[in-house]
Amino acid sequence: MDRGSLVGSPQRQSGVRISIIGCGWLGTALAGVWQARGQHELLVTTTRPERLAELQALGLQARLLRGGDTAAMADALAEAEVVVLTLAPGGDRQVDADAYASTYLPTCRSLLELLPQLPLLRQIIYTSSCGVYGDAGGDWIDESTPPQPRDDHAAVLLQTEALLGQTAQPVALLRLGALHGPGRELAPRLARLAGSRRPGDGSTWSNWIHRDDAVAAIDRVLESGFSGTLNVVDGQPVTLRQLMDRVCSSQGLEPVQWTGGSEQTPAANRRIRNTGLLALGVPKPRNVAGPTAQA
Repeated sequence: MDRGSLVGSPQRQSGVRISIIGCGWLGTALAGVWQARGQHELLVTTTRPERLAELQALGLQARLLRGGDTAAMADALAEAEVVVLTLAPGGDRQVDADAYASTYLPTCRSLLELLPQLPLLRQIIYTSSCGVYGDAGGDWIDESTPPQPRDDHAAVLLQTEALLGQTAQPVALLRLGALHGPGRELAPRLARLAGSRRPGDGSTWSNWIHRDDAVAAIDRVLESGFSGTLNVVDGQPVTLRQLMDRVCSSQGLEPVQWTGGSEQTPAANRRIRNTGLLALGVPKPRNVAGPTAQA
């Protein structure tokens, strides 16, 4: 697997026309950083009318776009030199794999169909997920590890990667860890488990990235002209036990009691390296569980 390379101009400081397709929680933060700098000309899209008004209120040039609408996609990308795909199914709840497929695949296929009509486009940035790797039994993995999705959601993300990999344009495939950050802080999400009894021993490793660190990674990928696969994680994996201990301790809550045996829904157990991310010059991401949560 391609670990990545630098293409085109090594430093693109200003004046790039960028379309952000799927401007949700991550895409809006990214657009906000670029908008505040006044560096680039931005166009963002959403599938939801209510979000359109919100994005326009932020001073962004925003349009409604469903990925399968090739004509609307052509209009959104007509002047783009870079397209950033920060896609996600709509809504705040967990959605099934069919919703993933109907979000990612039509968007990707529309883009591929249009590429011959987009002579200005010189870089595609796609935010995928580390979920494509599957389980590693707790071992360390990096970008050279063959993907082995454990569920249909991750299989859709990997299928999208494969489709984009067919293009002649430089493509950056960014495999993000689990996101956290403003509005999605871990303490409120995990505190409800305080004092509970959980099967297993909490030793399964997880890999995270703060939203703002993911934004910094995308920004650096743009500036460097990176092409290839890149793990976007904080590089300091944490077990569920470590994470819960930190949350409960910081909130003055009763700790989780681990009962042993097998977990009911075991998560993929892997530790993901971010050496490629750091080598690209991205500032060291913050550790989700603090400096004491090391193995």
